[in-house]
Amino acid sequence: MCPTLALPRFAGQGIGTARRGIGKDGIVDRDDAEELLRTLFADPAGARRRAETVLATTDDAAVASLAHQTIGIVLRDLGETDASLEQLREALRLAKSTGESERVADVRATWGASLATAGRTSEGLVQLDRAIEELDGVRRATVLVRRAWVLSVLLSRFEESVLDLRRAGQVFAEVGDPVWEARALNLEGYARAGLGDLAAAGRAFEASGALHEELGNAFDLAGTIHNLGFVAFLAGDLPLAFSRYADAAARLEGIGVTSPDLAVDRCVAYLAGGLAADALDVVHQALTGRPVQARERADLLVALAEAALASGDLARACESADEAARMLRSQGRRVRGLRALLLSIWARAEDEQPPGPLLVRVEALVDEARGERAPELVQALLLGARLASRVRSARAAGLADAWLAEAAEHRHSAVPTTRALGWLALARRRERAGNSTGVLRACGRGLQALDDHQASLGSHELRALVSGQGAELAALATRTALDSRRPRSLLRWAERWRATALTLPPATQDHDAATGADLAALRAHHRRLAQARAEGESTERLEQRTPRLERAVRERLIQERGTGTTSSYFSADALLAALAQDDAVLLELLEVEGHLHVLVAGHGRVRQHAVGGASAARAAVDFARFALRQTVRGASSSRLEMAGARLERALLGPAVRELRADRVVVCAPSTLQDVPWGLLPALARRAFTTTPSARLWLRARGAQGPQDARRVFLVGPGLASGGAEVPVVASQDDRARILTGSGATVEASLAALEGADLVHVAAHGHFRSDSPLFSSLDMADGPLVVHDLQRLRRPPHRVVLSACESGVMQPVGAHELLGLASALLSMGTAGVVSSLAEVDDAATVEVMVALHRGLREGSGLGEALLAARDQAAREPVLAATAASFTVLGA
Repeated sequence: MCPTLALPRFAGQGIGTARRGIGKDGIVDRDDAEELLRTLFADPAGARRRAETVLATTDDAAVASLAHQTIGIVLRDLGETDASLEQLREALRLAKSTGESERVADVRATWGASLATAGRTSEGLVQLDRAIEELDGVRRATVLVRRAWVLSVLLSRFEESVLDLRRAGQVFAEVGDPVWEARALNLEGYARAGLGDLAAAGRAFEASGALHEELGNAFDLAGTIHNLGFVAFLAGDLPLAFSRYADAAARLEGIGVTSPDLAVDRCVAYLAGGLAADALDVVHQALTGRPVQARERADLLVALAEAALASGDLARACESADEAARMLRSQGRRVRGLRALLLSIWARAEDEQPPGPLLVRVEALVDEARGERAPELVQALLLGARLASRVRSARAAGLADAWLAEAAEHRHSAVPTTRALGWLALARRRERAGNSTGVLRACGRGLQALDDHQASLGSHELRALVSGQGAELAALATRTALDSRRPRSLLRWAERWRATALTLPPATQDHDAATGADLAALRAHHRRLAQARAEGESTERLEQRTPRLERAVRERLIQERGTGTTSSYFSADALLAALAQDDAVLLELLEVEGHLHVLVAGHGRVRQHAVGGASAARAAVDFARFALRQTVRGASSSRLEMAGARLERALLGPAVRELRADRVVVCAPSTLQDVPWGLLPALARRAFTTTPSARLWLRARGAQGPQDARRVFLVGPGLASGGAEVPVVASQDDRARILTGSGATVEASLAALEGADLVHVAAHGHFRSDSPLFSSLDMADGPLVVHDLQRLRRPPHRVVLSACESGVMQPVGAHELLGLASALLSMGTAGVVSSLAEVDDAATVEVMVALHRGLREGSGLGEALLAARDQAAREPVLAATAASFTVLGA
């Protein structure tokens, strides 16, 4: 973490805040020049112009020294390092010519801090040490603070930094200097955080912020808010960290300032939330927005390497990490350089480069990280153990075991993600020892730590994305359970980390009004964009604005806090009892190391079947979807029958013989959520539903219908069929309420959806693979996005989405899904009928009419859709359309 402390920018005085101008005649006295130096951060560009005016009009060496010092600081903060050092060198020469020791020492202090910022850390410390020896009182205390900044921020020597700050703090307390007191407190907060005392760090930052607010120092106040955000991040409170970072960024933007350090910390927070694209974006903007200092560039390159690694761009990760490591080494920043070295090795390991040379590098990294007590140690240990396991030698095996044992000591960390890494290390060590029971116990504890982290998040997107942090624990547990050949245990572990984000209670919408306003602005923007396209106008500028508006919505939502309630415990006994009551069986598909397995739960027991390669299953799914599209467009149906048989073999294999019930629940991994299950011969004549997890099916099955028996029909604009099924179905149902034409606005639709028993939506759907929660339905006044639906307090009980591909969902994290249908299910909707493929408009009308007939007669969604499939079987296009629809939930 690199906080926005800005201490290298501070001039030596630090007393007084009023601004005094230069007279019209251009003459300036010593007091004016010193005041200019003290207040330059209020208006750096203006300060530079006034200093240049001073140099053109004065013959006083001391005044000229002050002016050069001012210009040097401004240039340094613009990233113009060479020009800055040239100005400060001249300021020091002029100061020496005056014979004033205090003036010389003051410039020397600025010179030293600037050398350190430019990467010449050792030289900079020598100059700061000399300045401290030559000064006393307040001036000496201010240099102590600047040396403390170099020691903590650039060198991570936190104990030494605290000693300097204590000495300086005693002086500021005696003279009552609130400006420097606030700066020292801010830096103390950073040093305390580095030492692991987050409570003391928070108190110091809050005290600093209060002083800056009282003084009206907007820039410094933004810095302390930024640092309070980092304390929240270290404490594992990601929503609070996002909120404070956003606050700090808005404040800086308001005064026309950018902060690379804030960009680095936002990048780290985005990555912790699984938002790799956002992390890359914020770092790219910081690198290209303005010239940056050498220190800032090195830190940004480390962040870029981490974001690129998370995004799978291994070449970019290696390049950025290597450049950062070189820069940090030349700057003398050993501890920060460890992160760059770790990322460099990590990216190469992911690229499957030979493990031997990488293992040598990791050994050196582990030794140095251990000596520095660096936070990267646990990750370095795990990476080293992984590489050592790929090297066949007794020494490598011993290293792997020792490193895993050391990493396992972190399983009691206060930080949930670090705790999870510690448990992963212990699980791996037990796996090496053949202790399968111990592996499962350690994996469970690690996932429990991540449960707590996930439950702290209010954003459904973040919950889903951070599940990726438990992917390795879940995979190890599932593999171990599979080897045990105990189907019930395998079912429990297959469920342990599947779709957990969907089963968490919805967060309270603390920002509901503001979020609604942001969504309304986005909707208005889409209307202007559609109008411009319709009128043949250029849309380039409007399209460029879309990502900014969407970012505003997402930024607000990721600040939502979770309820703290974790997912409910999964019970195989409860599942089997529910299946027996419904006379149903559940098929749970799972992929383990590239092979597909099926668990069949029902009739009081669980059976396990190996099916075949996952790649063959994926190929069968792709062919089936192709066959569906072709048949819907009028091709022969013979290809469809072939696709169904192939799909059944690839997905169910011998498990198909276990289907001895009329009702089936299919629980597939997130990578197989686009399967047209209605094509499988064994399911085509059965009532079936699908679910992301058995636990979610149990919850959906137990959902109680509302007292309000309203049935709502929404018809969006531009449909080729005009929503032709709606008047037919509604005319047969006296509880129906129709919203169509100009009345089918987003807000009116949301009001109608609130707590309804059944909602049928006939509207164009748009799935956004790049951002699934901005997937939308076209309404009269613009798109109704998933984020809109998440504002509902009481979701509709059942939903029918008749548009093409309305059920498409994006796999994210570990076994999680994002999309329109999954969002409804996560909110408490019991069941969603939607299409997974292209459908024919006219055929959809017939399928929907048949579906609603079954619902009016009291059938469940699965039975009603079966009746629709049976009626459609007489004609190929109808059959293909019916097979494209599925039920998610119960």
